[in-house]
Amino acid sequence: MQYFVSLFLPFFILGAVTKNVKEELHPTYVAVVQIDFNSKDKFATLLCKTFTDDLDMALQKEFNKRESVRNPVVGNEFSTEIELYIKGHLQILINGTQANYSFINYKEDKENNSVGLYFRINNVNDITKINITDTIFYELYDNQIQIIYVTVNGNRKSGKIRNPIRRSTFDF
Repeated sequence: MQYFVSLFLPFFILGAVTKNVKEELHPTYVAVVQIDFNSKDKFATLLCKTFTDDLDMALQKEFNKRESVRNPVVGNEFSTEIELYIKGHLQILINGTQANYSFINYKEDKENNSVGLYFRINNVNDITKINITDTIFYELYDNQIQIIYVTVNGNRKSGKIRNPIRRSTFDF
């Protein structure tokens, strides 16, 4: 029995250390959506900021692939998957009309284990009301938190929703 304990004890300790390292990366599950609009531009920008490992896990689950933001095998295909995932989990209504947005690029911040996903919403003349349905990573974490910032012509508003709540509305 002593041989069994001494042989397998390192694996139990390693498992505990690995788990604690993962929790130290980010002990809470949060994603940020930021929309900025200036009426003179006639378009809005959309930034989704997430933890890199959460995005990897969501894309792997959705598309059954083992690629990573850190090292995508096929860049264009990976960008398409990012766009499809976000569009499937983030719907935006501007003044009652579904906003169509397109993926621009992503930028990884290795130091903070995060990634910024950049989109553009074209043909926006004015925003008086914006409704956001956000379920990014809800399929991964029951305690997922979404922080939402919306800035219209310099007027910034913010909100927070937590799984299972999906919607947030801002009036300007």
